Amino acid sequence: MNSHFDITYEIVDPATNESTFTQDRFIAETHYEKGYDVYEKHRTITKVSQFAQTLQHVILCWHDEDSNPTTEEVQDENDD
Repeated sequence: MNSHFDITYEIVDPATNESTFTQDRFIAETHYEKGYDVYEKHRTITKVSQFAQTLQHVILCWHDEDSNPTTEEVQDENDD
């Protein structure tokens, strides 16, 4: 099995709704601190056989946990 993984950051200006893309996390973090919306996009392509491959996309929206009241930390009851 052969896999390829990459991460891209979409930076959206909230004032104009224009998007730019980068693979540099530092640039994404800098814009996020300035108030831009940032979407972290993961893509994994796996060749499972000579005749088939899988493609997985995961998109994470960066947000401040303090401004999201629905975010809760879940603790496993089996933890001691």
